[in-house]
Amino acid sequence: MMATLLPPRKNPTPTKLSRQHLSPLQILLQMGFPKHRAEKALVATGHRGVQLASDWLLAHVNDTTLDLDRPREYVVYLCPTGPLYEQIQAFWDDSLQKCGWNGAHNLVPHITLCSFKCGDENCEPLVSVLKEVVHSLLPSFPSSLTLDKYVSPNYMGLFLTEHQEDLIKKLAMSFVKEASHLCSPGEVASKALHLTLAYQFPLSQFPRLEALVEAVDQRAPVTWEVRLYSRDTRIHNNEVHKVLYSHVSRDPDELELLIGDFVYVKGDSLASSPDGWVEGTSWLTGSTGFLPINYIERTAESDAWTLHKSIPVIGTSGRECVESLPNRPPISLSLLNLIENSEGSRRSTEALSESSSMDRLHSRQASLEATQSPLLHKQEDLDALYAKVKKPKKEGPLYQFPIKGPRKVIVVRHGERVDFTFGDWIRFCFDEADHYQRRDLNMPESLPERAGAPHSFYKDCPLTHVGLLQATLVGRAMHASGIEVHHVFCSPSLRCVQTCTNILQGLGIAEHMPINIEPGLFEWLAWYHDGMPVWMTLDELSTAGFNLNHSYDPLICREELKDTHESCEQYYGRNAYVTQSIINTTQAQGGTVLLVGHAATLDTCTRQLVGGAPRSAHEMSSIIKKIPYCSFAFAAQENSGSWSLQEPPFPPTTHSSNIRYDWRVMMP
Repeated sequence: MMATLLPPRKNPTPTKLSRQHLSPLQILLQMGFPKHRAEKALVATGHRGVQLASDWLLAHVNDTTLDLDRPREYVVYLCPTGPLYEQIQAFWDDSLQKCGWNGAHNLVPHITLCSFKCGDENCEPLVSVLKEVVHSLLPSFPSSLTLDKYVSPNYMGLFLTEHQEDLIKKLAMSFVKEASHLCSPGEVASKALHLTLAYQFPLSQFPRLEALVEAVDQRAPVTWEVRLYSRDTRIHNNEVHKVLYSHVSRDPDELELLIGDFVYVKGDSLASSPDGWVEGTSWLTGSTGFLPINYIERTAESDAWTLHKSIPVIGTSGRECVESLPNRPPISLSLLNLIENSEGSRRSTEALSESSSMDRLHSRQASLEATQSPLLHKQEDLDALYAKVKKPKKEGPLYQFPIKGPRKVIVVRHGERVDFTFGDWIRFCFDEADHYQRRDLNMPESLPERAGAPHSFYKDCPLTHVGLLQATLVGRAMHASGIEVHHVFCSPSLRCVQTCTNILQGLGIAEHMPINIEPGLFEWLAWYHDGMPVWMTLDELSTAGFNLNHSYDPLICREELKDTHESCEQYYGRNAYVTQSIINTTQAQGGTVLLVGHAATLDTCTRQLVGGAPRSAHEMSSIIKKIPYCSFAFAAQENSGSWSLQEPPFPPTTHSSNIRYDWRVMMP
């Protein structure tokens, strides 16, 4: 049978052909954006496509500086990748945790070559000049760089040898000369070329830093890349902080926060804030307003920079120029798309894996498919199966006391909470008759009955479905690791009671292990200067289906916490008293104690138990930012009677955020 012949086509018009080859700038102009705005958006997003640039413009609609003619600040760095980079990053992570922040933590590992300012219209020609200069000098570069480690009481770094330094400086001077018609006069690094490991640190931290820096082997394999970065001039003289929790503005002067965004804040204002709020500018939107300090955490300034070009030059094994930019198109038309494509997000992703984003996507999809077990039956099948099980008429005690072996205390933070995930959820989820309506699949299907609802949920919110899953996973991990829990105490917050219940369900003992509600485990009272939460009563919690011990006499009753001014030291003392008292009262029975509370609870309940002193408010705030939902601390008693923190016998739970889906993104 003969194949059907295709009919002849007219040649496409030149107009149609040329449209396929329009530049991103031309497309944005056709979309109606002014030329200066389109250029600014393309530069700010690293010329990574029309979609990302248009997202940026829509996000910056309220940015008062959008139409200002401000040349961006540029730097050219020589940056390490591979094993040497990993060692430097590990050193920085250790030094940050053990010695606190120093100046080196503020930038990506680098050797500075030159810096200058450039208008948005000249960014792409600038990249072309950099490529040409690098290619012209590439044959003269050595196959590797020799680094000498330098350590002193006020500076630690790696220095190039004099001969190799001259070769690298020649690159910087050639680029500045060739790009002089495009930008302001460039400043070539005049000092000895070096990669800083630590500086601007207290002299008291020198011995510890000196010991840590020994782990950095400057002879480790490395590939060096020439990178061109730019930054918003508003970062100058400010600190860059990453947003940890979302915040919906309640007053006109407040800044709306989205998890993963960066904000620029003045460092001195953080220390001098009288109420825990500080003025900041959003990297994502360019808007300025006040935000809560405990919702942000300092990060490297370079996380908020834009990477325009990355060219491997030394130790490349003959590789040609490769841009360190994701090749995949933007996933969705949203603010979260901009966050996902930030330099900080790129560096975090690279640190997790050397594989491509598509490889990671396929790997994640395979993992998800592997979890779709055929054993997950419909509810009717499970009910029918359960009906066939012969239940014992009488159950014995869950444990035979006393429990032999060393005593342990497990402290767990609650799971993901609704308010930090959805912001002002109550305003959107309750109608005029105060009836709850579920607005997202991650929200609870229903809420427990309680006095004062819905307003009583403001300071005592429930968990999301993800939060419940997090708690269940922890309980299952305990069970799989052979951990038994013999005594359970929980903060009165609803989110903690839900977490505790699901942990016990994961352990398979929820029906047999009543929870002791202990108000003394509640978080720091200073965070509730405008009034304490109105917790659910024991009867309300029991009616909601929670298994509680109604005969338990709390060590600190609810009334004792009301109208109490509590310092950070007193907070540590309260939790230390509760922990030690629980250990003492259960001494005869022995066994493992489970405490479920808040982020700080992991430290406040174990700090003095293991012999440490109470931390300052600043120190505690730094620690709790590193304690995500359902984190856990393990303390064990040694033969000598002293206690120590130990590595948990099972891994933590890690997952990415999931942006809210808007079905309208596919509308024309």
